[in-house]
Amino acid sequence: MNHRSLRTHLTLAFAVMAIVPVLILGTIQVQQINKLTQEYNKTQEHATKRLADAVETYVYYYRNAVDTLATTISASGPGFRDRAGLTRKIQSVKNNLPGFSQLYVTDENGAIKALSPDAENGNAYALPVGTDISSQEYWKKVKLTLQPAISEPMHGAEGGSAPFVAVAAPFYSESRAFEGVVIGILDMGQIARLVTQYDYGPGAYPAVLGPAGRVIYYPRSELVQSIADLSGEPAFQAAASLKEGMDKFVSGANGQKELVSFKTIDSLGWTVWVGRSYAAVQEAFFASLKSTFLLLLLTLGLTVLLGSYLAKRLNRTIHALVRYTQSLAADRYTVPSEPLSSPGAPYEMHYLASQFAQMAEQIHDNRQALLELNSELEQRVEERTLSLQQQHATLAAVLESYSDGIVLIDVNQQVVLVNRRMAELFGFDGKELLSLTEEELLHRIARKMPQPDEDFARIGRMPQPDGKFTLVRSPGDERVIQLASFQVTDGGKEFGRGYVFRDMTKEHEIDTLKNDLISLASHEFKTPITSIRGSVETLLRKHAGWDEEFKQELLEGIHEDIGRIQELIDEWLDISKIEAGALSIHPAPVRVRSVVEGAWQRLPHTLSADAQLHIDLDEELPFLYADKRRIEQIFINLFTNSIRYKESKPHIRVTAEPNGLNVRIFVKDNGIGIPEAHLPHIFDRFHRVDVSSSRRTGGTGLGLAICQGIIDAHGGSIEVHSTEGAGTTMIVSVPSYYGQTEDDNEEA
Repeated sequence: MNHRSLRTHLTLAFAVMAIVPVLILGTIQVQQINKLTQEYNKTQEHATKRLADAVETYVYYYRNAVDTLATTISASGPGFRDRAGLTRKIQSVKNNLPGFSQLYVTDENGAIKALSPDAENGNAYALPVGTDISSQEYWKKVKLTLQPAISEPMHGAEGGSAPFVAVAAPFYSESRAFEGVVIGILDMGQIARLVTQYDYGPGAYPAVLGPAGRVIYYPRSELVQSIADLSGEPAFQAAASLKEGMDKFVSGANGQKELVSFKTIDSLGWTVWVGRSYAAVQEAFFASLKSTFLLLLLTLGLTVLLGSYLAKRLNRTIHALVRYTQSLAADRYTVPSEPLSSPGAPYEMHYLASQFAQMAEQIHDNRQALLELNSELEQRVEERTLSLQQQHATLAAVLESYSDGIVLIDVNQQVVLVNRRMAELFGFDGKELLSLTEEELLHRIARKMPQPDEDFARIGRMPQPDGKFTLVRSPGDERVIQLASFQVTDGGKEFGRGYVFRDMTKEHEIDTLKNDLISLASHEFKTPITSIRGSVETLLRKHAGWDEEFKQELLEGIHEDIGRIQELIDEWLDISKIEAGALSIHPAPVRVRSVVEGAWQRLPHTLSADAQLHIDLDEELPFLYADKRRIEQIFINLFTNSIRYKESKPHIRVTAEPNGLNVRIFVKDNGIGIPEAHLPHIFDRFHRVDVSSSRRTGGTGLGLAICQGIIDAHGGSIEVHSTEGAGTTMIVSVPSYYGQTEDDNEEA
């Protein structure tokens, strides 16, 4: 049999020991490279989301400005609606918002009544007053829907020679009739500056497309000027179906394979993406991998050379020790004739050689060594005993810190251990329980149940894991307890049993809340769905000759019922966002009167027809700094409650007053009022003051909880003062806008 030399073995061993960490290092390096690539991809996705948020916020701000201007015109008197008055208003907005290249106000037929800037102010592309733009699709859409609209990217006389996006909103006469449209022409150059101000990383570029795939921004200016149609781009088609994501695509516009992260802005229908060349991504990865591989090879070579050198030095020392051992075997004991350790040998080898040399003279010390070993063994036994004691103390500490009550019973049915939680849960003295038997303990627990005599037998039959019972700790303090038992065994030997008492009160309350939600949802959806079904079945009768007025009445009823279902869904979505801390607001300066009147106008006519609203607001009130739509939602809920819960014709009075950095708005009604016992809970989810009344008037019990969440998101507050039978006053405190007053900003 051929045996390799010790040097060969050691060299191979060093080589193997070098290869293993080198391979591990290489694997870690590859993983790190891959992780860096993934992090870069995540950075690109975050950049895309940031781009989407920036574009959405930018357009929302300008859309809100147009909507606010339209609302301002609607609220202005006839004296402020001539050309001069309208020009001042739109000029004020244009001066504050440079993103508008042009602002127009048209009449109800689409003829321009006022604009800013005009030709006299340096805008050679401004349309003259009287120009008819009613043929534009966005103008038609606003007139038809009476809702603000944003156009596709387009060319047109309104924007001069440059492409533009138009933001339009309707305004009304004093009689609430459609009177015209406010049109803001968004400067595409401003959007380009917004998009390009962020760093998207080396080789990456952003793109913004309209709903139909028309270019709003792209790095290639010729595509922007021509409003190129990129709807055929794979990234746009993926965004249309997936809304958000990241994938590899072959770009038709750039003619290369790209890694693109995309996102659809739902509120606008626009699509944004950030793309970068996939070849560049792969090139960086493989370049890093190549350098890593070369480094690993170099490290491996150096390690093998160093291992061979160390093995050679160690081999010389071992050969000397072998020769000395042979001499000891032949001559019993001799003094070494040459140094046993070679120069530079490890300390351990030098020490081994020295021990060999002293072996003969140390034989007489063996007995003393045995005595020392015996002493060491005794010390180890003592240390082992101490370790067991520490383990026992650790186990006791774990049981004491456990969140459930635990009781251990030995084979003699005697209580041997009770943790702190057990004593706290039942109000027992832990030390006293250690003197009880199992039966006595169960008797004491049964006494704290609703029917002690009957429950003692039942608790004895509850070793199963799902056994539950009610614990009455004090009047009004009831707990739902789950009881489980287990056997204490070790190696097949039984030492007793244990009980675990878990407080399930919170889970029980959550289950009850879930059942309430299911019951409420089934009731609230059943009424409108039944009404819709009845109306549809009536209209589907083939041989019935319904007149048009009757059909219209049924369709309007269906529309109202669908709206009610939508309101229910919106309320549950809002409460979910509030609970998750995801409710977003977009604050802007807004008048108190605009919010109150806007909320009243958004009420269903069938609800507000018989109600009377009296608004008594000081003209010097500061502006609110708030999300107009969300604040209106609060007042819609308050007005709805005031109208529903009444005994006579509803009369609502709204007043307000400044209070430091906030504005306090008072909504007072002549309703039935709220009992004092319910006042601390009216902002709780699903809380209903009167079940019978609630069923009669409808509602989910979420309205005031949503109001609380919205006003908390604004940093304000809401409170209630009510006297049963004498009406209710709700006080909403909203942050003001830098102390400005409505008088200071009359034309804003």
